[in-house]
Amino acid sequence: MSRPRARGAPHADPGRRLHPPPGRGGTALDRDQRLPCWQAITHLDPKDVRLAKPLFALRRLIDRSPGDRPKRNLPDFTPLAEDPMRELVVGKVGQWWRLGRAEHTPAIDDVAAFRAFDQPGYAKATFSFLLDDAGPGRVRLVTETRVLATSPDARRAFRRYWIVIRLGSGLIRRIMLSAIRART
Repeated sequence: MSRPRARGAPHADPGRRLHPPPGRGGTALDRDQRLPCWQAITHLDPKDVRLAKPLFALRRLIDRSPGDRPKRNLPDFTPLAEDPMRELVVGKVGQWWRLGRAEHTPAIDDVAAFRAFDQPGYAKATFSFLLDDAGPGRVRLVTETRVLATSPDARRAFRRYWIVIRLGSGLIRRIMLSAIRART
């Protein structure tokens, strides 16, 4: 059964396969924590995920070529959809498996550009936070990541990359959920 998406949220064309299957994580909260939880989601800061800093630093080291400037602590995501107090969806286009040697990735500034992007050799990722009812007096914060490759070559490359980073990605998700819970 599919759940309703935030208005304007991008979703995969049913005829195209998402890879890997969506990553999910979640935590349960008291219903009166909905507002503080939403504020924590929408104002997540690098200092909130300090435990993930070594993973981001390792990635930056691998990404850098001689003479490169250091990159930010957290990746920049494009806001794609928001249903206030319920769901936030952000996205990014990239060639993460190329580890700093990615071809020019065009700027994706809005949902229309994200949806329209179809240049072969890339992947489009969405990351969502959903505050869902979880029974009387409870709300559940669920995260979900989806990746859609723009070509078969990109799908194969991302699959190999995912095998390597999957555990670290899951750890970052857990750290983010813990940071949000700590702020509520």
